Amino acid sequence: MPALAHTNEPLRLDLLERLLARGRQLEHPGRDLESVLLGLFGITAEEGGNLPTAAIRRIGDGAPANDRYWLQLTPVYLRPDQDRLLLFDTEDLELTLEEAQELADLFNSHFAEEGWQVEVRHPHRWYLSLNSSPHLRTRELAEVFGRNMDLFLPEGEEGIRWHGVLNEIQMLFYTADLNARRDQAGKGPVSGLWLSGGGRLAQISATGLAGLYGDSSLLRGLARVTETPLERTPARADALLDEPGEELLVCYDRLQRPVLCADPYAWREQVGQFEAWLEPLVDAVRAKRLDSIRLYTCNGHSYHLDRGALRRFWKRPRPIAAWLDRNQIP
Repeated sequence: MPALAHTNEPLRLDLLERLLARGRQLEHPGRDLESVLLGLFGITAEEGGNLPTAAIRRIGDGAPANDRYWLQLTPVYLRPDQDRLLLFDTEDLELTLEEAQELADLFNSHFAEEGWQVEVRHPHRWYLSLNSSPHLRTRELAEVFGRNMDLFLPEGEEGIRWHGVLNEIQMLFYTADLNARRDQAGKGPVSGLWLSGGGRLAQISATGLAGLYGDSSLLRGLARVTETPLERTPARADALLDEPGEELLVCYDRLQRPVLCADPYAWREQVGQFEAWLEPLVDAVRAKRLDSIRLYTCNGHSYHLDRGALRRFWKRPRPIAAWLDRNQIP
């Protein structure tokens, strides 16, 4: 969050800073939300391959499971910046399901000879099934958001072919009637589609989790495949204490979008809300109502917090800004 230092006043997060300092820091594989979450279910990507996030999100969006190869196609907006194109999703552009279906129909008609028929399960999540598994490595949209798209284009033996497909889609959408109407209405255009998550539904390990909490399509898909109960994240974390002795997983992803949008004000608000949300669980650990909490920060680390860790008073906290990673890719 580079602009955090330029906000009005220093950010004070006393509880969270103490927890990060006192918790037992462990290495944990995965440097993004998708790889960490799927790794907890025993799903890893083969070298040079993808995590099958498209197949799992599709199930989370209500589709039946099958063993076909699926790609996720996400409508995106491309913004010129000197000699490069920066890529953004369309979630802030009021794209409706009807508009998404209109563009999908255009896609299906154009690529009919390929036999491609995209499924629109959500305005921002489309799915394409292929008859065979291409040698193709794709990047999750969260990795590309706001960056030079050329640095993240599909790789592998068939990567060049899919570069051409992406360019073809951009030209197709550029002349679409829908974009002309959106322009007249003062809305941003849908510039193209981003490919991600190619793969087949993986074998998922039993986790022993009694329940899942969150509302992402990826988590919903995992819940359906593993037949694990899923509920929305409660407004108050102490609601999680109703079933003592059970291991629960909460996917608290509300800080992700402010990071993608590089919005320090929204991030300050969300991280403050997270600290307040977490406090009852920390109190429960102190009171022996809860054995431990493990925070997966999705940057190669996790923090294990039990009563012993909370007593490590000699571990001096650092300001939250000192814990933040820095992006190395422009």
